[in-house]
Amino acid sequence: MDTLFDMTPTEPVSARKSRKKAVPPPEQNQRHEKKPFIFRENHHPGALKALGRLDHTHECMDERCHGSAHDIIREDRGEWLIQCCVCHTAQWVPVIKGHLEPKPTEFQFRDGRFVGLTIDEAVALPRGLDYVLWAAKEHKRPAVKTACETWLAKNQSSR
Repeated sequence: MDTLFDMTPTEPVSARKSRKKAVPPPEQNQRHEKKPFIFRENHHPGALKALGRLDHTHECMDERCHGSAHDIIREDRGEWLIQCCVCHTAQWVPVIKGHLEPKPTEFQFRDGRFVGLTIDEAVALPRGLDYVLWAAKEHKRPAVKTACETWLAKNQSSR
């Protein structure tokens, strides 16, 4: 069969370079450390519902990322599969007992100077205790008044 182009090599066979990279022999004293199991999962947003969040506890294993914000994707045999929120690298880590249990909800101010803060957080700010004392006596919403009265009863030493 005739070919359209001449396929004969122009270089001598011995002068060709091999495409395989030479692998240096491992040193006998070099120890091979076992790295954690890492893989990447790129999911469409909302495809998997995370079990929870794990922030500032573990560092991403990707040498270029090192993020510390993770979603907890799965739990199996006392370990969590956590996935970096930045680069989606996943790794298995030991379960932290009590981390995923629901925390009791604390009263938060819905409006005003201390919006979104709990009473403890508001009291730590300037004039926060004055506001709580005022709200316990004169606030127009009964829920705020009751919450401030309860907080003051528990924290008698604050007054």
